[in-house]
Amino acid sequence: MFLVIFVELYYQNETLFVDIDMILDGEEMENLKDRIFRIVDDYGIDQIILKNNTHQLLNRFYLGKIKQEYRNKYRGRIYIK
Repeated sequence: MFLVIFVELYYQNETLFVDIDMILDGEEMENLKDRIFRIVDDYGIDQIILKNNTHQLLNRFYLGKIKQEYRNKYRGRIYIK
C-alpha cells in the first residue's frame, strides 16, 4: 500500500500556504484543520493562505468553517483562494 498526498503545506515569506488538490470530506478537513492549528501554535505563524485547486463547493464550505474557527481562536490573517 502507498500513500498519495493531495494536500501540500509549505512556509514561505512568513506565510503558511496550504494547497489542496482533491475534494476532501469532513473528516479529512478536520484533520487538516488540526494540522494547520498545530503548526500555528508551534511556530506562531500569523498569515495563512488556503488554496483550493479543485474549485469544488464542498471544499469551499469546509474551508469557510476552518477560516471561521481560525478567526475565533487567532488574531492572524487567513485567506481562501
